[in-house]
Amino acid sequence: MNDTDPGPALVSPLLDSREVAAYLKVSESTLSRWRTDQKGPPFLRLGGGVIRYRLDAVDAWLSALLADEQR
Repeated sequence: MNDTDPGPALVSPLLDSREVAAYLKVSESTLSRWRTDQKGPPFLRLGGGVIRYRLDAVDAWLSALLADEQR
């Protein structure tokens, strides 16, 4: 084993719409509307129309909202 090898890169977990809606304390329909209006957190559209969110991207989106609010 190489002492300089940082090991595998950690990847933010992918969450489904139900999990993100619960995390943000909004309904899944609100989250869907945000996607349509391009207002919500960034998401990935996988094959077959499957929607997933990276947890770090959701947190960054929330942080940006809070920063805008504090201005």
